[in-house]
Amino acid sequence: MDHLIELVQFLSKNKFKHLEVFAKNSRLREFYEKLRDGSLKTEQEARDYFFPNDKNAKTYYYRLAQQLEERLINLLFLVDFNQTAANELQKDALICYRNYAAFQSLLVRYMRNAAIKIAEETIKISQKNEFTDITLLLARNLVVHYGTFVKHKTKFEYYTKLMEKMQELLVAEILAEKYYSEIAMHYNLKRSADLIFAQKIAGYVEKLKTYTDRLSSYRLNLYAHQVFIAQALHMTDYAKTAQRCRDALRYFEQQKERTSRPIFISFSSQLIASLQMLGQYEEGITIGRNILPMAPAHSISWFILMEDLYRLYLHSQQYELALENIIEVKINPALLKQSSLQQEKFRTHEAMIYYLIRAGKLQQPEGVQFKFRTKKFINEFSGSIHDKSGNNILLITLMILFLLLDKDYSSIIDKIDALKAYTHRHLRRDETYRTNCFIKMIMQLDKGDFHPVAVQRKAEPYYQKLLAVPLHKAKQDYDLEIIPYETLWAFILESLEPSRKTKVQGK
Repeated sequence: MDHLIELVQFLSKNKFKHLEVFAKNSRLREFYEKLRDGSLKTEQEARDYFFPNDKNAKTYYYRLAQQLEERLINLLFLVDFNQTAANELQKDALICYRNYAAFQSLLVRYMRNAAIKIAEETIKISQKNEFTDITLLLARNLVVHYGTFVKHKTKFEYYTKLMEKMQELLVAEILAEKYYSEIAMHYNLKRSADLIFAQKIAGYVEKLKTYTDRLSSYRLNLYAHQVFIAQALHMTDYAKTAQRCRDALRYFEQQKERTSRPIFISFSSQLIASLQMLGQYEEGITIGRNILPMAPAHSISWFILMEDLYRLYLHSQQYELALENIIEVKINPALLKQSSLQQEKFRTHEAMIYYLIRAGKLQQPEGVQFKFRTKKFINEFSGSIHDKSGNNILLITLMILFLLLDKDYSSIIDKIDALKAYTHRHLRRDETYRTNCFIKMIMQLDKGDFHPVAVQRKAEPYYQKLLAVPLHKAKQDYDLEIIPYETLWAFILESLEPSRKTKVQGK
């Protein structure tokens, strides 16, 4: 029933008043009004309300729902586009699709003169906005009209060339959409690098370039650039990723009347992530700050950009700015409306900030209480260390960092024991090379009896291996290291200093 609620809410939100299509006091009108005021939210509630204790309630409900759906769809064509369209592009799209429906309706009724007039007026709008599908449909009909019904050579040749061009362009757009959707599905199921899939993406890129070198449309560029960027990301080639993001942004910056904010933010966010991996922090920060006002503070885009900036601040060791960033996120009421995964991410980021405060890297901000409890955090996220993605190494490291501050070495040994099995099972792939090195270094804490000199000596071979593959050369995901492992290791060694006195806080 969700589709009915969505239709009703749209019509109601736009103050639609043409309820005369419903008979007064009819069951359809009552159903409409119950959906509008939220009295009925599920199919079962509607069946119980309209057909209580009726053995045929399900059949009767579906009949009623189908009748209401047909009425609502008819009402959509009566909505004023000038009042409901979000922008001129959406208005033109609504006009084109409405006019095409009217055009076909007139043709079916053998009203060809009226239909052709609508087609020629509409195809100008669709061409201007690069609505390839509508342009092709209209051009096909106009070719038939001027080639058979009305012999007009000039128009016939014009629409024939347009049809052929749109046909090829639509094929390119469909391919780009298909390739991008397949890549997105792959990453939903499996994020790590895959050489077989990498070869497949390379084939997609090669195929798309045979079109993009000759053809261009807004939709083709949107999906083709996503595929090109996905290939570079899949191979963790961040220099190429950054270049392809810039190419995409350059195109969409020229489409000022049509570029939507989410599209521009998406490409900018991918560029920022690439700049982080390349160590070009200040450029990334500048881009992030410039693009942030485009994202409404309640949107997922805003939180993604804030996380992008947070990582850049930590990597560039601008911890005060990272603190301000997390405070701004914490006081945003929309945080509680984000996904559980997003909330968990910022909970982890908050833990890192709290650690920096306890470790003396940051001053506790005045007037802001984190109300952070170390033991509660460790207990809350202990189960997450068994995540098979390997991306929760930060959680394990945070737990160990806190336990080191508390000099709770017995608990650290337990974490290291769990970490050994975790490493063996999940962190043996090439893209986790740096993580493997870092975990090997952490394992030396117990072997060095938590003495700074002994631990550093035992960990030195792995530390050198880590240095041999700096972050900008690592073939790994951009968000795997919220703080570079080299920096985290320095924090660990500092916590081992015998002269360091750490109070047990946050318990």
